[in-house]
Amino acid sequence: MAEVAVQPEHTSKRKFKVKKNAPVHTRGINELYVDRTTPFPQQLERAWRVLTQGNLDHVVIHAIGPAMQRAINLALQLEARGEGMFASNVTTHTVHLHDDLTPLDDDEVPSSQTRKNSSIAIKVYRTLNVLSNTTNPSDTTG
Repeated sequence: MAEVAVQPEHTSKRKFKVKKNAPVHTRGINELYVDRTTPFPQQLERAWRVLTQGNLDHVVIHAIGPAMQRAINLALQLEARGEGMFASNVTTHTVHLHDDLTPLDDDEVPSSQTRKNSSIAIKVYRTLNVLSNTTNPSDTTG
C-alpha cells in the first residue's frame, strides 16, 4: 500500500495522494499468492508441503507485476525438487487494480483510478510419470 503524490492524467495541475489497494482474491488451501516481501524459502516450503502432504494433487501459484519472476522461479524449483514427479501449466492475465486518490487540497473531491497490471497463475500438479530404472527399448548399446 504505497502512497505517492501524483498528478492523474484526467486532471490539470491538481495533486493527489495515491493509495494503491491490494488486488482482491480468494484464498484456497492449495493456492499460494507470491509477493516480493515473503522470504523465498518460506514460500517454497509451503508449496512443497501442499504438494507432498495431504491429499491435494496440485498447487496454484499466483503473482502480479514484479513478483511474477519469483512465481516462475518457485514453480521451476518445485519441478526440479520433485525430480520428474511434477509438471506445470502457465496462464497469464491482465488485472485491473483500483487506486484511491486523496486530494492534497481540501477543496478537491476524492476520486479513484484504475490501472492495469500483468498477472500469472502457475498450476504445479502431480504427474503420472514415475522415474524408473528400466532401460529404453530403443537404446541399443553393445
